[in-house]
Amino acid sequence: MKIHPTSLEFDTLPSVYPLLDSIMFMWFVVLVTVGILTWVVVKVWHIHSLPKYLAKEKGLAQAKLIFWMCILGLIWKPLWVLAVLAIVTDWDKVQSWFKGAQS
Repeated sequence: MKIHPTSLEFDTLPSVYPLLDSIMFMWFVVLVTVGILTWVVVKVWHIHSLPKYLAKEKGLAQAKLIFWMCILGLIWKPLWVLAVLAIVTDWDKVQSWFKGAQS
């Protein structure tokens, strides 16, 4: 059963086919893909290391703890969130609150 009469016949390949079949174009695609993936990984690493840099810049006493929380946060993300919270927490106020609660 024909719904639409057609006389379309394809005797030749599309004009872009020789480009897609060339080795140089495929290497170009591979290099661009690897370049984009490398760029994304570097940017994710910089964002992931941000708490570590901020702790070092502020001179926090818990800078090593924050460093290790960032590294282990690559495996388990809540540790990275805790590292961010450790930077923004005013530890003097927390300590005075604990001392006041114990009295």
